[in-house]
Amino acid sequence: MEAGRHLVVVVAHPDDETFSCGSAIAAASAGGSTVTVLCATRGEAGERRPHAATDHLPLAEVREAELRDAAETLGVSAVELLGYADSDFAGPMPDGALCSVPLPELTAVLTERFAELAPDMVLTLDGSDGHRDHLHVRAATEAALAAGDQPVLLRLSCLANSLMRRWVDEMRATGSGTAYLDLDVSTLGTPDELLTAHDVGHVLEVREAAIACHRSQRSPFEDLSPGLRREFLATDHVIDTVLGGTG
Repeated sequence: MEAGRHLVVVVAHPDDETFSCGSAIAAASAGGSTVTVLCATRGEAGERRPHAATDHLPLAEVREAELRDAAETLGVSAVELLGYADSDFAGPMPDGALCSVPLPELTAVLTERFAELAPDMVLTLDGSDGHRDHLHVRAATEAALAAGDQPVLLRLSCLANSLMRRWVDEMRATGSGTAYLDLDVSTLGTPDELLTAHDVGHVLEVREAAIACHRSQRSPFEDLSPGLRREFLATDHVIDTVLGGTG
């Protein structure tokens, strides 16, 4: 992303912008690009860590505040909440849940926002962690861009399968509980040969500061060895595709 460009980041939950895309956002902002984050939900289905200063507040309110704090730390220019309910990782969904919204309806919402925002690049998660909200947002983002009059670069933020295998090994060794450990490790993440790696180590300090803003959530990097943590945070693994127009 060059100076003067506009990056639009589309995520499902507060913390996705930091835990998954934080280095890309910080690098784009540091390079002079404008960054807008569209967040579909307020993340109210996430597991909550106790915190004396916020335990009396609804989790959705806490997570929105954390999102805005982290976004400011990363250099984001604007944050928009789309107002859907968090679908949770699995099981029954609440009324208004993101994944209960028909794909054409969510696509139409994003189509309208992209037309207004005119991004040069759109960044979203590839959904290879298996979360249904992430997959739904990716599908709607791709459909909205494909229907556009102008070609736009879509960048998928991915988790390399080789790193995810090591992550699972370390999580199991430390006894950390997470739903992701129940998934087939061979399908967790994206095959390494499909990915392009970008060194983003120059914004690592900024990303770490943004991670610290999400105090109500357990960071997926928390119990990792220093070496593996740096491999996750200092390198972006992506897939780029041009969609829409003549692209």
